[in-house]
Amino acid sequence: MPQETVQAANVSVVPKVFGILHLVFGGLGVVFGIFGMVNLWFSESYAGKQYSSYPEEMRGEMEALMEPMYEVQVWDIVSSVGSMVLAVLLIVSGVMLVKYRRLGRKISNIYSGLSVVHKLFGIAVVALVKAPAMREVGESLDRMGGGTGVDVGGVMGPAVLVVGVISALVMMVYPVLSFFMLGKKQARESLR
Repeated sequence: MPQETVQAANVSVVPKVFGILHLVFGGLGVVFGIFGMVNLWFSESYAGKQYSSYPEEMRGEMEALMEPMYEVQVWDIVSSVGSMVLAVLLIVSGVMLVKYRRLGRKISNIYSGLSVVHKLFGIAVVALVKAPAMREVGESLDRMGGGTGVDVGGVMGPAVLVVGVISALVMMVYPVLSFFMLGKKQARESLR
């Protein structure tokens, strides 16, 4: 009996803590992923109605002006699907980590690697697709506004780029932290 007490004292709480965090973040990932997919699905039907209150001669011009933003939505769908896959990995890993299973750490490491790749992919999409699309929309708004003195196109593209990069970098913290904390000796040895 005393040996079990000594062994229990050496068990790290790290797997259980990250298991619970994985379950919370995985559940939120599923909810937000579903919300994102539904939102994208409804935005297509909403796009046509969005300009219905505009005068007839402006309606086509506004739809053409916003076209670059609608073309970017395919990347949002790809990102949402990737997020759903990551969320499922987190949930499966979280359940196993709470039970101190080695497979939970392996799945968590797969999640960490895929999550970092997903965020880097997101940065590339923002830099190569979204920021230029927003710049184009801003420049069209500038032309339409008749020279207000504000360079909307010059602000929108860089703003989207900065926000996208910072968001992705912040979101990389958790998978990297998870990878290193679950890789510590005591955490690894606590798993069965």
